[in-house]
Amino acid sequence: MTYTKSIGELFDEIGFRRTAVDGAAMAWELPVAPHVINTAGGLQGGLLATLVDIVAGRLALDVCEDGSVVTSDMHLRYLRPVTAGAAQATARIVHAGKRSVIIDVEITSQSAGELAAIATINFVRVRGTSPLAALDAAASRQPQFG
Repeated sequence: MTYTKSIGELFDEIGFRRTAVDGAAMAWELPVAPHVINTAGGLQGGLLATLVDIVAGRLALDVCEDGSVVTSDMHLRYLRPVTAGAAQATARIVHAGKRSVIIDVEITSQSAGELAAIATINFVRVRGTSPLAALDAAASRQPQFG
């Protein structure tokens, strides 16, 4: 069995990638591919939750210049499946305080142009080294599907 050596390699293998969306503080996407769909043909719900955590976490790290964050809680509501194209997650800061950062995320089905999920995620600020360099390196690579 082969193991990934970093979180960036895992993101690459799954297909997560950073993107740009007009008006969004942060955006990532996950393309629909055979290795990430469920039996109904839509993106796996757990991977959409991971997409929420990635886009919101990356934005939270931007406001925590002197440390890092950990996910405290997440509320995710699935509205419709993403069965083609990609799921695009955009994030915006709701609150950035001394101890916590709260972020809203919308996931849109790019092919249908419809809202597929909404989430609110809370992060707690912690002392430590920011993992931004590893996340940025992962975001710049394009996944190779075979």
